[in-house]
Amino acid sequence: MTPNVPRIVQPSQWLEMVGMGTLQDYQDCFSREMDIPIHLLDRNGKSLLIPSKKLFFCDFVEMSSHHKCSGVNRIDVKEVASWFDKTHSFEPLVKCCDYGIASFLAPIYFNGELIAFWHCSGFTFDDSPHSKQLNLKFDLPILSHEDFSRAINSLTIVCRLLDIHFECGVISEEPMGPKCNPISDLLTQRENEVATLVCSGMSNAQIANRLFVSEKTVKTHLSNIFSKLGLKNRVQLICEFAPAALDS
Repeated sequence: MTPNVPRIVQPSQWLEMVGMGTLQDYQDCFSREMDIPIHLLDRNGKSLLIPSKKLFFCDFVEMSSHHKCSGVNRIDVKEVASWFDKTHSFEPLVKCCDYGIASFLAPIYFNGELIAFWHCSGFTFDDSPHSKQLNLKFDLPILSHEDFSRAINSLTIVCRLLDIHFECGVISEEPMGPKCNPISDLLTQRENEVATLVCSGMSNAQIANRLFVSEKTVKTHLSNIFSKLGLKNRVQLICEFAPAALDS
């Protein structure tokens, strides 16, 4: 039987349920491939994972210069959390300081409640007057607005997938219906079902319960899926095929 899941869970419980290693892999992969440093924080601003890159840029400046930068436009995490509690919006909050240093918070919900944020620690847009100087002196990433928009859209998809809902506090164990739009013609019908469930945010155990198979069988299907699609792990599967799964 799948255990009851309380409506409100603690960050440590959430990390265990979702998978700390999976989240760390995604954070590192996103920071590397999008060139946007992100860091997972709880709703109070406490770090939940190992930072993929350096400290938040403004913290770095204050530590090295011993004074607070007059251009800082800080995001108050607790204040922002209160706003997202009311709106339940998935739209990231983006701010840019007087010197052209941008940062953002992207909300993550779980079972309908705000649980964490992806926090960007600083970058600059290519049309900022100080972008080249900031990049040369502090190694701040320079992004076009188009690249930033694509990155945010990808991050938002993952945030939506992490917003898993449980009816009456219990994970549904009903089998998947007969209709399932294939993610790829390279996969068998069962492999497409497993891939779709992974993209919907389910763990191996949840997929096993849903399809009435063992976790070992699910792992075998995943190994075949990764091999056929040229992927390394479920993070890449979600990043590349989540839109198709959401449309199915």
